[in-house]
Amino acid sequence: MVYSGVRRQRVDAITQTLWQAPGLPFGLRRRDVNSDPDTNAQTLVVDVPPGWEMDESWNESDLEFLVESGDLAVAGRDCGAGHYLFLPSGTPLGRISSETGARLILWLDKPFVVRTDAPPTARFPVEETVDVYDETNWATVQDAFAGVTDTTSHRDIQVPTRCIRLRKHEDSGQDTILFVMPASYSKSALEVHHSAEELFFLKGWCATDPDHVYEPGDYMCWAPGTIHGVVRAWSSIVLSKHHGKLTSPEVPLGVTSFEGQLA
Repeated sequence: MVYSGVRRQRVDAITQTLWQAPGLPFGLRRRDVNSDPDTNAQTLVVDVPPGWEMDESWNESDLEFLVESGDLAVAGRDCGAGHYLFLPSGTPLGRISSETGARLILWLDKPFVVRTDAPPTARFPVEETVDVYDETNWATVQDAFAGVTDTTSHRDIQVPTRCIRLRKHEDSGQDTILFVMPASYSKSALEVHHSAEELFFLKGWCATDPDHVYEPGDYMCWAPGTIHGVVRAWSSIVLSKHHGKLTSPEVPLGVTSFEGQLA
């Protein structure tokens, strides 16, 4: 994956365009947040207008999204704010509609193509969390990351992060996680990832290093091998996506480069 590294991009500052594609009803507006030119995977923020509808179909792309606000009926589900869905290619989407309008954080793994013929068998199961803000869905990082190769940067934290590992596909090298960091949270260990990591800041404030503070509506993307920390947060909720194997090893203080260690 070659997603571009981005530091503190305001989502609403990204140019918005009408989304026009064969079979897609007029009216959706999209912001192209990031992309991978090697695979044509895309990260979008999509605004759905009130009353928008789409006939039954399936898509050639895996559709992964969080309803950030509003409502959306899709794949037999009535989704409200905080509803997460991973709908693999081939999933019957049913009739899609929105009564009041919606904003979606959306990932596509390949070019968006609407199909109305008989769908193939989906490669993966549907994954769903109805309300990411429901505390009963939150677990400790240690519990959620059980079996992950290296998450040493998350050990020995006095005020632990909680999270939901929304998508759990080590084999495919993709993980989507909601991190919940309480007031006065601090993690002193520096960390690094072997794959690109995107972050959407949904609630509260979060500092990923001494020079950058993020708030709701911000986006960033760590390129593979970018060392970051110390992390501090104030009642922060962050949506994170790793575009490869999930790792978070601790980096010794004073180390400034991880180059040559990403194999």
